[in-house]
Amino acid sequence: MLDKKNILGIIQDHQDEIDQLEYELEQARQWCMLESVKSLSNRLSYLKDNQYRYKLQAKAWGLIDKAEV
Repeated sequence: MLDKKNILGIIQDHQDEIDQLEYELEQARQWCMLESVKSLSNRLSYLKDNQYRYKLQAKAWGLIDKAEV
């Protein structure tokens, strides 16, 4: 469950996965792996959207600065 105690960890976990997927996406593009590119792009979009929402909530709780969102 999302709460003040774990939201920053969730945001960091999302960032770690985003970084990994961006690397994998670049590799898939270089090798013209169209199915993989689409799948990775969808997952990346999902994670970025969720991370943004979590950052907004963390900002509302006063856990992060406006500049971090």
